[in-house]
Amino acid sequence: MLRRQLFYDLTENGLINQRIVMALTQFAQQLDLTSEQKEHFLNRLLLQAKKLLAIWIHFDRFRREVDRLKPEAIIYDKDSPTEHTDIQYSQELYLEFDEFLVQYKSSLDYLAKVPAAFFGERKWNFGSFGDKGQRVIRMLRSVLPKEKKQLVADFEQKVFAAHRSDIEDAIEARDRINHYAQGGIPYENFRVFGIRESGEVTFREPMWSEEQTIRQFMEIAFHNHLKFVRISSCFFSGFTFRRSLGFFTFPSRITRRIHYGN
Repeated sequence: MLRRQLFYDLTENGLINQRIVMALTQFAQQLDLTSEQKEHFLNRLLLQAKKLLAIWIHFDRFRREVDRLKPEAIIYDKDSPTEHTDIQYSQELYLEFDEFLVQYKSSLDYLAKVPAAFFGERKWNFGSFGDKGQRVIRMLRSVLPKEKKQLVADFEQKVFAAHRSDIEDAIEARDRINHYAQGGIPYENFRVFGIRESGEVTFREPMWSEEQTIRQFMEIAFHNHLKFVRISSCFFSGFTFRRSLGFFTFPSRITRRIHYGN
């Protein structure tokens, strides 16, 4: 008997497997789709799960590297200020953050392909989650019949709007670090060091802003993106429902988000 392992989830509690692979596979079985449409939909879900796992892997590597660096980090004594000449930057943290953002955008591009499972490749034939998602919304307006165009407004207002700031922040950061937009993200930001004051050592790690670490940004971005993928995939399938059918979804997101600053 042939057995195939299509996806192995490394996340805590198997989040991707539970919320994407298993949940949406079961959901797809209830849809009034042809066998070909179901196959295409489930194939896209599986590939999306692998992209989500790639995002998580780079986040996990980043946080583990931060913790690994702390015991060997340079300690600066604030009580006895002297001129310090030793500064250590982490190339590993810089590269893991870069890859995290690349995979985040790649996951969005994969998500933009999901409607093709329902509309067909000839009708849904563009390549990426362009213009920070606005391209998907414009395409939905062009392919849906007149009686269903209100669903596009529902998607934009009830799903996309709740995650717009997350998407825009992550794509902007990706463009900065990956395409050197706006002068890039300084490699000097990626260092771990300690400050000793009154005998107590406080460790500093790479910061997204004055109030939020990059580690926190990555964790929030991953979990919000997981929700966005799940809800969007369900919503796209809803465009195929008869007018008398539908479903309710209640998107939620982690709201503590701070924009990147130099």
